[in-house]
Amino acid sequence: MIFDYFYFKFYNIILKSGIPEFPRFYSSLLLGGVINLNLLVISGFLSKFDILPYIFDKTTILISLATLVALIFLRYKNSRLETIKVIFTAEEFKQKKKTLNIIFVFYLVFTVLAMFLGPFYKPDYLPKMWE
Repeated sequence: MIFDYFYFKFYNIILKSGIPEFPRFYSSLLLGGVINLNLLVISGFLSKFDILPYIFDKTTILISLATLVALIFLRYKNSRLETIKVIFTAEEFKQKKKTLNIIFVFYLVFTVLAMFLGPFYKPDYLPKMWE
């Protein structure tokens, strides 16, 4: 349900941004990009703690992003999107909306902070992809 809400938020952001041509694709791209960024950060942290090797290289990043965007785009077809719109605009949902908005903001802030704070754990260490 939380990813449905994230998709719905990105969809509404795209509609309000003035680019309403392909809102399903752009919201899939945003959600896929954020999830892919989380995977990169988690892989980077695990490699810095010497738990697992860094698994992403330049082509793997593009392949994983394209795969995530395609899967998200296929998951949120027009019929499912209409169902999500009905669920998240219902009167019963208004009480949960504040909590989910806080979770959404914390998720995005955590994603950005983790991306920038990750390199400070071992400043001289770079994964093999960048050496």
